[in-house]
Amino acid sequence: MRPGISNLNQKTSRSAPARATLWHFCLLLLLTLSARAQLIADWDAAAETAVIFNPDFPGSAELASYYAEQRHIPKERVIGLRCSKEDSISRGEFESQLRGPLLQLFESRRWWNAEPPMPGKPLTGDILAPTATNSSKVRVLVLMRGVPFQIRRAAQKPRQSEEDEASVDSELTVLGLNKPPVKGGLRNPYFDQQTRFPQAQNSSGLLLVGRLDGPDDATVKRMIDDAIYAEQTGLLGRAVIDLALKNGAYQEGEDWLKNSAESYRRAGIPVFIDRSAEVLREGWPLPDTILYFGWYTDHIIGALASPGFHFKRGAIACHLHSFSASVIRSHDKAWAGPLLSHGAAVTFGNVFEPYLALTMHFDIFNKRLLEGFTVSEAAWNATPALSWMNVVLGDPLYRPFGKGIGTKLGEGADRDYALYQGMALRLAGEPDGHIKTALTEFAEKRHRLRLLELTALLSALQSKQPQAIDLLEHAESTTQDPADLLRLRLYRAEMLRRSEKADATRTLLREMLKDDRFTALPARAAAESLLKEMGG
Repeated sequence: MRPGISNLNQKTSRSAPARATLWHFCLLLLLTLSARAQLIADWDAAAETAVIFNPDFPGSAELASYYAEQRHIPKERVIGLRCSKEDSISRGEFESQLRGPLLQLFESRRWWNAEPPMPGKPLTGDILAPTATNSSKVRVLVLMRGVPFQIRRAAQKPRQSEEDEASVDSELTVLGLNKPPVKGGLRNPYFDQQTRFPQAQNSSGLLLVGRLDGPDDATVKRMIDDAIYAEQTGLLGRAVIDLALKNGAYQEGEDWLKNSAESYRRAGIPVFIDRSAEVLREGWPLPDTILYFGWYTDHIIGALASPGFHFKRGAIACHLHSFSASVIRSHDKAWAGPLLSHGAAVTFGNVFEPYLALTMHFDIFNKRLLEGFTVSEAAWNATPALSWMNVVLGDPLYRPFGKGIGTKLGEGADRDYALYQGMALRLAGEPDGHIKTALTEFAEKRHRLRLLELTALLSALQSKQPQAIDLLEHAESTTQDPADLLRLRLYRAEMLRRSEKADATRTLLREMLKDDRFTALPARAAAESLLKEMGG
């Protein structure tokens, strides 16, 4: 890219939720969370969505029809445009096969009622001034698998920020502009506005463009199904942040990741931060991952590439790299396709070199997502430039937190995440130890291993490693399941390493590798790797 818990128990009296029955606690929690749920301006985005497919690309029409049916989009808004079947097209092909026909379509069907168009402003100028379309009938454009996603560079050795290559998707966000400049990007007037798209200032004439694309038709269909499933059942699980320890000109990216982790903490979403320069090591256990953001390698490696790793249904994941979406229709190249292959419902990326500052700002995206925006609203709200290199892969109408944070109690294993989230929200503003004490007491009384583990992650997030180690040891004492034990000990080893207790870390890792119960478990590879890194 160019540039100890036992002491807490003694000091804090037993909380009411810890004494309550599980039913009474859940009822209290539901009432509390319902009262806290955000009031989000209603917008029926599906009613203002058009779907574009390529009739010459096998499976594209069928996927478009399936998506429209699931999201109740009228058939007359599912449009076939004959275009190249290649991933990449020239600027001329883009104009003749996509932009021109779409402009004509919008005008002939009166999907917007445009006043005399105005030009967009380059990144070096004032804010983008789009065509005024006060009666827009389409604000969301969905591109199906089969529509090209790259516009190739034509100029030789262009000046910095005057490159003419782009993503098809980002170019179509400014379809309502009158002959937008080919060179460079345009300032996004919707960037970091604190309102939903239809009410945003200076956004009239812009489109939210999302792409349902991926390695194969089955993956795309699964992405559609998972988004709807997560909206209905609630997106409950853990977040993962993978730092790269960059600084200088790259510090901005690190800050986005750290700010995202803080947003998760405030929302009651447990988060694990990997604080090493390398990506998360192969085999590292990441159960129930619903949100992943990290950087900076060119192809998927490490924990997320492990054969046994799979995101939870509805997960949103992105690995920042200059060319993370230069390949989309592959299971193992770059990042976009592989993340989808490992179960993510949504990812983002760059089809060409975008410059760090012009990529999607993770912290803004996560803030908007948690506020209840759709995926496409949050993504483009977090992207400073249009007519540039970015793509949004996944159902653009997907709104995982549209009913507010913490409004689902969950079923089965999800109940622990809901309880954790509810306690975090309910005790927000209380002294730091109160939430940990309440969670620990409740987990002990109800024998809920996962709650102890999640509380340990909270301590680790706050750099309180001794507390995290105590909680993880406590959790280990409640289970005999080999997979649980190995995972908890791996996390304990990591906390010992962070505490600069190298000898204790190596001793624990050697014990794990000698334990026959762990021999066939995939996470054993992570113990081997960590021990090797520490000199055996």
